[in-house]
Amino acid sequence: MATILTYLKKHFSEDYKITTYLLFFLFIGILIFLNHTTNIPTLFFRQHQDSPYIYGYYFLFFGFAYYSTIIIIATTKSDFSFLKKLSFWLTSLFAILLVSIRFGFLNHYSWIQENIAPEKVEFYTKVIARSIRFIIFSIGILVFYKLIEKHNKNFYGFSIKDVKWKLYLLLLLIAFPFILFASYQPSFLRQYPSIGYTGTFINKWLALVIYEPTYLLDFISIEWFFRGFLILGMIKSLGSKAILPMVALYVFFHIGKPTGEIIGSAFGGYVLGVISMYSKSIIGGIVIHMGVAFLMDAMAIFQKIDSFF
Repeated sequence: MATILTYLKKHFSEDYKITTYLLFFLFIGILIFLNHTTNIPTLFFRQHQDSPYIYGYYFLFFGFAYYSTIIIIATTKSDFSFLKKLSFWLTSLFAILLVSIRFGFLNHYSWIQENIAPEKVEFYTKVIARSIRFIIFSIGILVFYKLIEKHNKNFYGFSIKDVKWKLYLLLLLIAFPFILFASYQPSFLRQYPSIGYTGTFINKWLALVIYEPTYLLDFISIEWFFRGFLILGMIKSLGSKAILPMVALYVFFHIGKPTGEIIGSAFGGYVLGVISMYSKSIIGGIVIHMGVAFLMDAMAIFQKIDSFF
C-alpha cells in the first residue's frame, strides 16, 4: 500500500488544483446523476443502434467527455500549450474514434440472428461480442503503434519488470468485502453474473467455461486502452494532466451499468491511472480489473447457485 500512496502523493503534488478537481467531479457527477434519474444516454443509444450515424453519436458522446475535461484543465490551470502538439490531437482523436467503433460496431448481431439457432442466440451473442470488442481495441492500438509510435519501447505498459504482485493481490483482498456486500443487492444480481441467461441447450457450467475466459480477456484490452494508450501514450503531450481526461472517458464508458459501478469506475480508474503512470506498467491494473470482474461474477453465481444445478 505504501507504494500506491507514494504514487498518489507524487501525482497530487504535480497535478492537484482545487478548482480543476471540483469542476471535474461536478462535471462527471452531473452526468452520473442524470443517468441514474433519467437513463437518457442509454435510452438514446438503444433507440439509435440501427442508425447509420451511430458511430458519429458515440464519437460526440465520448468526445464530449474527453474534451470537456481538457477544457476544464486548460482553463483552470491556464495552460493551453499542449493544444499545440500534434501528438495530443492524433492520440486523443484516434482514441475517441476507437472507443466509438467498439460501441457502434453491431454488425455481428444480425449475422448471429441469421445463422445461429434461436435458442443459442443469447449465449453466442455474448461470447462473440466480447471477442470482437477485444479485437477492436487490440487491433486498433497495434495499428496506431505500428504507424505512429514504433519508437515507444514500453508498448503502452506491457512490462512485468518490477511488478509488485503481492500489492495487487492485497488490493483484491481489500475489495472483496465490498463485492460481497454488493452481491446481496438486487441491482447487482440483475447485472451479474455477466453471462446472463444461457438457455437450455448447453450446461450452465460448460457455458461458464466457454464464456468466462472471453469475458476476462476483454479486460486486458480495456486496461491497455485506458491505462496504457490514454496514459502512457499521452504522457509526452499531457504529462500528469493525462489522468482526469482518461477518467472522464472511462466513466462515460460505463454508462448503462449500475450507478454504484459507474461511481466506482471514477475512483478505480483514477487510482489505476496513477499506478500506470508512475509504474510505467498496466500489469497491476490488469490483475486488479480481471480479479474484481471474476469475483463479481463468482459472488453472483454463489447467490444464484441453485439455478446452476
